[in-house]
Amino acid sequence: MIPVVRVKEVVAMRIGAIFILTAFLLTGCVHMKINQNVNALERIQKGDSQEAVLETMGPPDLRKDIGNNRSIVYYQTRAGAFNKDAAVTTDLCTPIAFEDGVVVSVGEDLADVWIQEEAAHLRQMEAEERRRREAEMKAASRQKVEQERLDKIADLEKKVKPVPASNAALNLKLYRQLLSLDPDNTRYQKKVAFYEARLVQQKKAREALAARNLEKKHRQAWEQSRDQRNKTLRRYTGNGIAEMAVHDMGPGSMYVWVKNVSRQVITTHPDHFILLDNQGNRVECTISSSLDSVLQPGAISHGKIEYNESVYPGELIFRNREAGRVGKSFQ
Repeated sequence: MIPVVRVKEVVAMRIGAIFILTAFLLTGCVHMKINQNVNALERIQKGDSQEAVLETMGPPDLRKDIGNNRSIVYYQTRAGAFNKDAAVTTDLCTPIAFEDGVVVSVGEDLADVWIQEEAAHLRQMEAEERRRREAEMKAASRQKVEQERLDKIADLEKKVKPVPASNAALNLKLYRQLLSLDPDNTRYQKKVAFYEARLVQQKKAREALAARNLEKKHRQAWEQSRDQRNKTLRRYTGNGIAEMAVHDMGPGSMYVWVKNVSRQVITTHPDHFILLDNQGNRVECTISSSLDSVLQPGAISHGKIEYNESVYPGELIFRNREAGRVGKSFQ
């Protein structure tokens, strides 16, 4: 009878022999595959098609696709530590890089470089897409602004059409707005010039009438009629851009209000005010600094004007470049 210990030794020896044989066979297979890959790689050159490479080399051990037109295949050409379950890694392989289906490199792993280039390409595409969207938004904004301009012109044309020519102030106001929307329109230019001249003529006619009326009044009647005069002076009148109201406070002083009735910003300043006497001569005045203002639409500037008490004022004029001319007659 064979001892049990002897049986165990025999079994162990047989298992060891089987393990060694299996390892030898596996190692031999791996080395055979590596040798095949090495020999086949000698026939691969730059410019070969991807189809030809795969036909020559067979299926790759590893593969990386980068972008739409680049890929890298890896073939094992070096043996690692013996482990039948160990996965093949790129450091045991020789890479073949393809671009547009053609070999561009054999042996150099371009994966990191290509990944960086692909990331940069994607960033560039994103930036170009942002610029395209911004350009589209700007174009849409310009189109919207242009359409709004055309709509405003159409609306103003409807408003100005029924206005009689005798209403020079309203015509001038509307045509100035139209001209600001379409500065090269010769029709609007002519209309603005015409109504500016018409307003000057009307203003001169009113001033001449006021001067004739002034001659009929007596000095004593001047003070007696102040209350009545102030009823007129305190009503705002103007040229469609600025309106002015005045209160005669008695000999040597008056209080003035200037209101912005336009859609634009105007300014008032002591230098913008001129006081004329009843003979049309300019009068030296002391004008309140509160009349130095920047007026938004609808805003009012006001202050006191003082002058020699022996003077009988004939007209107070407010005038500057943006507001035009507004006069307030004391007659």
